[in-house]
Amino acid sequence: MNAATLLTRLYPPAVRERWGEDISHEVSASGIRSWPDTLAGAARLWLHPGDWPESFTGQTRRVLTVALFALAAATGLLLRSAEPSSTLTADIHHPATSLWLAPILLGICLAAPLPPLRGDVLRPLASAAVRTLAAPTAVFLAMCLTAWSGAAEHVTGVADTAMVLCYWLTLGFTAFRLCTLVAHVARTAALPTTRRLSTALLLVGAGLTLAASQNLLAAVRTAPHPSSVVETLALSVLAAAAISVGHDVKRTRA
Repeated sequence: MNAATLLTRLYPPAVRERWGEDISHEVSASGIRSWPDTLAGAARLWLHPGDWPESFTGQTRRVLTVALFALAAATGLLLRSAEPSSTLTADIHHPATSLWLAPILLGICLAAPLPPLRGDVLRPLASAAVRTLAAPTAVFLAMCLTAWSGAAEHVTGVADTAMVLCYWLTLGFTAFRLCTLVAHVARTAALPTTRRLSTALLLVGAGLTLAASQNLLAAVRTAPHPSSVVETLALSVLAAAAISVGHDVKRTRA
């Protein structure tokens, strides 16, 4: 796969279908000097779904539904990398520190595609779920068995690094397969309306903004750790993206 093809795949699906060959040809002809503008163009279009063409009715909503779940998965991986975190993870004595999760979970519920409750629809979806999640489930169980056996406690050096890498690859692979399952469900399920989708994105953005604010306040009160600064910046970027897309969807609906 050449660079032009890879960069073209970063664009939203509808844009690739309509102008993918032209984008790839232009990138190939212009060479490496066009890469920054190509990346910026892809990011700009992802933030403005109202500018996407549609090959079929509901295509934009389907892509944004999957993208919202991908954003939630990315948030989960980001927070897992920062654990333990007293700022964002509450214990029984400080439940308020987890309130930022409420709007995110509400947004996910609003954006969830709802398949019709019929056997001829649910059976293929159940089969697809088994096929999609079988591999990550098997790897995750193997990882748990290794941890429970106590073997991981005696591993050092390169082997320890390999196990940590395997752990994160497993989490990333599981997140990817879950998003793949959402994309499969979205093909036959009732997609959220544009209004619900815009509200869901804004709720997710609000939750991420609250999480980033909590991290920032904690950093101001104490000496900021580099990992906390990176986490705050990453949460802020995800929040800005969700809010920007949510406002664009709301504007398009209006």
